[in-house]
Amino acid sequence: MRKPELLLPAGSMEMFFAAMEGGADAVYAGVKNFNARSRAKNFSFADIYNICQEAHRRNKKVYVTLNTIIKNSELPEILNTINLLNKSGVDAIIFQDLAVLNFVKKLYRNIEAHASTQFGIHNSIGVEYLRKHGVKRSILSREVNFPELEMISRKKKAPSEIEIFVHGALCYSFSGQCLFSSYLGGFSANRGMCAQVCRREFKTENNAGNVFSLKDLELIDYIPKLSEIGISSLKIEGRMKSADYAYVTAKAYRMAIDNHEKIKEAKELLRFDFAREKTSWFVGKKLDNAITENQGAGIFVGRIYELDENGFKVKSEVEIKEYHRLRCRNAKDTEANFVNIDKIYHSGSDYFINCDIKGLNIDDEVYIVGTKQFKYKIDLPRKAFITTNLNFKQSQKIVSTFKLKNKNSSKEKYYLRTSDVNGLLIPANQFECIILKSDLRSLKELIKAGIDSKLKSKLIIELPKYISELNLNEYRSVIADLNAKGLKQFSLSHISQKELLPNGAEFITNESVYALNDIAINFIQSEGAKEYIYPYENEYPNLLKGRDRNGIITIFFYPELFYSRMPVKSGDILRDNTGKKYHKVVKSVFTVIYPDQPVSLTHNISKLKSKGFNKFLIDISYEKNPNRIGDIMKSLKNSSKIQGTSDFNMKKGLR
Repeated sequence: MRKPELLLPAGSMEMFFAAMEGGADAVYAGVKNFNARSRAKNFSFADIYNICQEAHRRNKKVYVTLNTIIKNSELPEILNTINLLNKSGVDAIIFQDLAVLNFVKKLYRNIEAHASTQFGIHNSIGVEYLRKHGVKRSILSREVNFPELEMISRKKKAPSEIEIFVHGALCYSFSGQCLFSSYLGGFSANRGMCAQVCRREFKTENNAGNVFSLKDLELIDYIPKLSEIGISSLKIEGRMKSADYAYVTAKAYRMAIDNHEKIKEAKELLRFDFAREKTSWFVGKKLDNAITENQGAGIFVGRIYELDENGFKVKSEVEIKEYHRLRCRNAKDTEANFVNIDKIYHSGSDYFINCDIKGLNIDDEVYIVGTKQFKYKIDLPRKAFITTNLNFKQSQKIVSTFKLKNKNSSKEKYYLRTSDVNGLLIPANQFECIILKSDLRSLKELIKAGIDSKLKSKLIIELPKYISELNLNEYRSVIADLNAKGLKQFSLSHISQKELLPNGAEFITNESVYALNDIAINFIQSEGAKEYIYPYENEYPNLLKGRDRNGIITIFFYPELFYSRMPVKSGDILRDNTGKKYHKVVKSVFTVIYPDQPVSLTHNISKLKSKGFNKFLIDISYEKNPNRIGDIMKSLKNSSKIQGTSDFNMKKGLR
């Protein structure tokens, strides 16, 4: 039985050496831009070159993350970044955006590509689709359970590899599908700017507290099984964490991988990773107690009850040492302050922490998040990284060689998305196409009931964001039946769902397949997409910066802020600490959180049309007002704003 690779985070030079000393086989690191941990220290290109030299000297590997979505204005820079990484000796790049895959596939075929968990691979068709496009490794969604994992691993074809997260922080929403942070302030989780909304308190009908804040993942007990089914790489999350964390987790998992008899001993080491409480989540079928009581990471010691210019007081049953690193968190928001302890005075459980009090407040939560006991020797021979940049003009010229299939037409086209199978005929004559958002059960009902012949040419069946490995064959059968009955148009929520379609079927891609830039759009077009919907996160400057004018802009919708496989114990109405109202719905075991206030861009319609955009989508999937379509069409005609709606990022921008 082959041992899986142990892959550790390296958010800083100190973390890199800590991971190496702890026993990592490989590390993943980020450069200054284009990585999903933009707040980590990250590395310069010269640093990447030098850590590659050091890692290769130790017979280890370095993977670099380019796992964010890319704006049109950033295409020349991301191209030069790939060019420099190619010359720096990295062993692979980890991507999310189809533009990165497109560049690598056509210009840098010697670079090994790994699909980030942000890319959303969760079944065998995703793995196989990427294999056909030259992607060696798929990093699976954390929500995949063990039976699914075993089936995916068994079905993979060489040289495909499977990587999974085994330790670290969990996101409530599917990675790559969380819009909450972006919706609230333009801080996109898909651009490494997540504001960690799931760690905030929400009020429900009966109480307030941690509704979505998950414990940390820990799968060390499952290493024998994961090794047995052929998982290629076991990944530790945490580029924002300390070098101590990297060393302790590397040492523990190294011990467990090398000798399964020492798993109990290895788990003892993990008590000192200074992170949250632990869960084995979907792999271990531990969903009932997966929500954490404490929102902060680390060992909770207490709350600040007294504060003066010299420090603060906290009552703690946990012993606090001067070599500890502390983190103080305001319970009302996500801001946290790291505290360097100058001196400690204590009597029993009463501690006075002598420190800089800037940013601290009474009632802040105090956590131990690491130690200053250990120093990791950074003995790195610095070699000059001498190479040639692609300048902006060169990069721009290369970008322009990726052609787009723009169909210039001044005719306006309106599309409708609905989840109401019974109401399909009512508005059909007003729209070019109707996209039916449905699940497996309602699609089966649709086959039995039949569809009016007038509607068949207009109807597009939308596939869900997540199709379990256990349901693939059933979906394939249902899609074939629909196709046989003349329903031949499908909307894909993941580009790999193309693998489910029979011959003769046509497809569009929806907003979950990120057509955010011209190079991603070039890829989507080359795959045969008839149409594509621009992402909900899009902004006006990015639309104008691109050459493409053929995409569909959604001008009315309720964004799915969280889309999760994880059930939560709350009512159907939630409010955040500002009083904003949100709705919870559960569809086919998936929990969706959407805002009470819809997004509307109807007042921008004249401006958008003047810039060459003429395809627009109205999404009433979560609309409860039966007269809403009339109001929307009236606002479109007048290019006026619908009262009680927001602009999402179109006005404030995508950060």
